[in-house]
Amino acid sequence: MIARTIPRGYTMIELLVVMAILIVLAVVIIPSIGAFRGDSRQRAAADSIRGELAVARSRAVEEGIPYRIAISEDGKRIRRAPDGVDFVSLTGADHASSTARVVDYPLEHITLEIVAEQDGQVAPVTDGWISIAIVMPDGTCRADNVLVAINEDDRQPMWVRIRGLTGTSRVVTNANATNSNGGMR
Repeated sequence: MIARTIPRGYTMIELLVVMAILIVLAVVIIPSIGAFRGDSRQRAAADSIRGELAVARSRAVEEGIPYRIAISEDGKRIRRAPDGVDFVSLTGADHASSTARVVDYPLEHITLEIVAEQDGQVAPVTDGWISIAIVMPDGTCRADNVLVAINEDDRQPMWVRIRGLTGTSRVVTNANATNSNGGMR
């Protein structure tokens, strides 16, 4: 009796069909990965700004001295420290920390910029830093209605508006939709 051998392996047609299915799945899935990530980096940067503002306010009230939050001239770093002539020279934590008196850390894949609004003026660059807010010991901000754009490579910017008198901040989805008084343009 002759033993039959069963061929092992796949035919070329079977391999091509499987590869075609994988390519179609990749074409469908890869673009949605970016959408799945969404604006999480921008939201994290907005949370960093809002968090630093809250910490600066609490420290200013607690210590009785003004605190400044600033971004680097290139928009890739954020800094919180007591406001004064030594603002730039103070060393501090290289990560967000509510316990550190001074923080100076990078923002990953994000750049920040101050957006000029109705009066067309933006805070000046001082020693490589642009002030977002200076929080006074009574909890108010010296700046009035600052708009910070949070930019990520190919995404629409997200904005954080900082209100001067109250020293509060909020994320706004369309910077052109509201004027500095919070009303519609």
